Amino acid sequence: MSHLPKEWRFLRSAWIYALVLTGRSESATSLVKETLNSIASRADVVSTRRRKRLFFSTLFRSATAQEDRGTSEAHEAVSTFHSLPEPGRSAATLLYLRIFTPEELAGILGKSVIELADILQATREEISKSTTPAQ
Repeated sequence: MSHLPKEWRFLRSAWIYALVLTGRSESATSLVKETLNSIASRADVVSTRRRKRLFFSTLFRSATAQEDRGTSEAHEAVSTFHSLPEPGRSAATLLYLRIFTPEELAGILGKSVIELADILQATREEISKSTTPAQ
């Protein structure tokens, strides 16, 4: 993706996020394409600085509007994230990808920074429960 203009180089991370949201590579690709087309058509009214946040916000809203997440065909780690409830799934994934500050991430999810901290704590506990082998 190095051939992309600098302001669009976050698309690899966007596809990984879409894979976690959808659980399927074909669905992730489709979701990113649809979102890219939507944002690109507004490029003249969206500043480069806001484009990445708007892209991920749109991706989040589009994916969460879909009723059926289905099962994941992805690697076990991605499947673990895919099985988490929203907004913890998105919060943990976007935090892991390290492309947003906590303030930006809270804005994408429509939460406060304090709520984001609570969501991440609950998500960490959920991941710990799901990855700890039964004794």
